[in-house]
Amino acid sequence: MPNSITAATKPKYKIAMVCDWYLPRIGGLELHLHDLTHELNKYGHEVHIICSYPGPAGMTGNTRVHRLSGEIMPFLKTIRSKQAIAELEEILVREKFDIIHAHNAYSPLAHAGTYLADKLGLPSLFTEHSVLRGPSSLMLGSINKLLPWTRWPTLFIGVSHFVAEDLRNISKRPDDVVVLHNSINPAEWQVERRPLQQLRVTAVMRFTPRKRPVDIIRMIPIINKQLKPLGLKPIFTLIGDGTERRRVEREIKRLRVGAQVELMGFQPREVVRSVLAQSSVFVLPTIREAMSIASLEARCVGVPVVAMNHGGVGDVITHGEHGFLASNMSEFTGYIVKILKDPALREKISQQTLQGVEKFSWPSAVEKYTEYYTRAITQNAKRKLS
Repeated sequence: MPNSITAATKPKYKIAMVCDWYLPRIGGLELHLHDLTHELNKYGHEVHIICSYPGPAGMTGNTRVHRLSGEIMPFLKTIRSKQAIAELEEILVREKFDIIHAHNAYSPLAHAGTYLADKLGLPSLFTEHSVLRGPSSLMLGSINKLLPWTRWPTLFIGVSHFVAEDLRNISKRPDDVVVLHNSINPAEWQVERRPLQQLRVTAVMRFTPRKRPVDIIRMIPIINKQLKPLGLKPIFTLIGDGTERRRVEREIKRLRVGAQVELMGFQPREVVRSVLAQSSVFVLPTIREAMSIASLEARCVGVPVVAMNHGGVGDVITHGEHGFLASNMSEFTGYIVKILKDPALREKISQQTLQGVEKFSWPSAVEKYTEYYTRAITQNAKRKLS
């Protein structure tokens, strides 16, 4: 953690954090933006949130929130007119920011932010929180030919090496892409783990097709069958909500596993922490996960993690050390069974998950963000002189 003298001598910037989505919408991106802004402000920067998602404006804690007044797209919850871009420009001009920090390639407001930064001669950063390969890569590449969004930011940040590779492939600017993981306060998640009263498999996610919550329900009979000779029958706790909830409920009913499933909906962090402290294993069946803060939180609580080995989770979970990374659903369920039936293995992995989490802490991240803000400002100044 930086000492007070070091922190005091670091440059301080006025930063516009621009993205369509923010609290009270619940998700990993929104919570990250809240935490990032809070931490940067705590270290002496002045960070404002600019978003289009409805909610309270003005000061919230140590953060000023600007919410655009125009209508938003019903399903996507993003800006839908040029009026929003004009309003964003008015805020940027009025507030005289040092730098624009935009988030997520699927947010039109984020692209508007970097476009306006270029127009106004301001430096900008663009952080990507999603996997961009496959159909997404083709779509964003096509848009880039009409509206060159990869030219506008001074610097790109990927939240994992997997995402950074996507950004390099799309932008064709490998030297301007860096990796900076999303961060947490490890101490807030480290709790006393008491002997478990029963086996519990826990997932924390937004209920969307991409996150695959239905797959968790479908694997319950398979896991039950493999644990039956040992007389074990775990509880499956799913924290979160979203468009897939009805499908999840139908699958629970179809497979007759309701007695083993807890659907808790969205919960505050203290509840998530409490559930994790009584969990045997944390599971993430998502095939293309950008990073997974939830897996990192599970690590900090001391919970073994089973995830798919297709995405940025490998930046957080080392196979065989913090849990297991599976290549397919057969391996996925097999690793869960392996952890559930072996208390000694669970305890060994639990101790290992706690090692090295400090590198994901906010003091380290704030120092890196400050370094990248300075780099972007310097590069922008040189470009204006050339």
